[in-house]
Parts: sequence; C-alpha cells; structure tokens
Amino acid sequence: MKKRELEHKKLKETGFKAPDGYFDTVEDAIFAQIATEKFPGKEGFTVPPSYFKEVENNVLKKLDQEKTQKVTGHKIPEAYFETIEDRVIAKLKDEKPVAKVIDFRSILLKRIIPFAAAASLLLFLVLNSIHEDISLENVATTEIEQWIENDLIALDAYEIAEVYSDVELDNQDIFADEEIMDYLDDMNVEKIILEN
Repeated sequence: MKKRELEHKKLKETGFKAPDGYFDTVEDAIFAQIATEKFPGKEGFTVPPSYFKEVENNVLKKLDQEKTQKVTGHKIPEAYFETIEDRVIAKLKDEKPVAKVIDFRSILLKRIIPFAAAASLLLFLVLNSIHEDISLENVATTEIEQWIENDLIALDAYEIAEVYSDVELDNQDIFADEEIMDYLDDMNVEKIILEN
C-alpha cells in the first residue's frame, strides 16, 4: 500500500495536470477533428436550375416511355382462361393408361422350377452328407411341393417375374367366372378379415 502512495506522489510532483472537464469533452473534440480532416467544408452536391419545376414532367415522360416499350411478344389468346379447364379434362379423357396383364400361373411355374431344383439339390447334398443311402429318386416331387406349400421355400410374384422376364404371358382365364362367384359365396369373408 505504501508503494502505491509513493508512486502517486511522484506523479503529482511532475507538474502535469489535466484541465478540468478534459475527459468529458476529449471524445467530441477528436471526432470533430477527424470530421474536418476527412470531409470538406462544402457538400459538393448542387441542384440544377429549375430542377423542382421540371421534375414532375420528366418523371411522367419516362413512365410513358416505359409503358410503350414494355411489349414482351407473348399474347394470351381470347377466352383462354375460360376454356382451359375443358381442354385439360378432354386431354385427360383421351389418354387412357394401358394396363399390362400378367398371367401369374406361368410366372409361378417359371419361379418354382428353379427353386424346386435348388431345394432338391440342397436336400441331396444334406442327405448325402449324412452318409445314408438316400438317392434323388427317393425324394418325391410331392415332398418338394409340400416344402413350397408349407412356406419352407419363400416365393413372391416379384422374384418370379425377375427370373422369367423374357417369357410372354397369355391372357387366358384360369378360372371361370361362375367358379369364382361360387367360391366367394361359400367363403366367410368376415371370419377371414377377423383372423388377419
């Protein structure tokens, strides 16, 4: 504490003293000096003679010129917006989508045969690795069909379509309409919906 008092006394003894209110006005004085050095005393902008008398006429002339020059070259036909809806609906009615008919029976057969062959080969390899005397002739086609029916081999329509994409399908009905109607009449639809 004594050290600070000594330093303070030394500063007082040097003879320099700030004027009263110096720090209150120093900032304004610096900004005023900068402004006078950077910006000249005159403004540099002058208004032409009779400017305010002619400004309205000049603006109106320019607006007239812009109106006459604004031609885009695109014109809307007469009654365009009144008839557009009818024309769009007519075009939509003319365009009928072409439905592609796929015979799932042929696709299913094309998909089942490779899976059945793969299942047979797998069964043969598994049974052969057990070292029993079981041959491929002993495996019946009905067993392979049972595998497919019991969903041990999963097949879906997309996989079948991928394998047999090069085969054209015929549009023959698998079932007659009467058979389908009889089947649907005998079926309890509510029970099936509740089960699923």
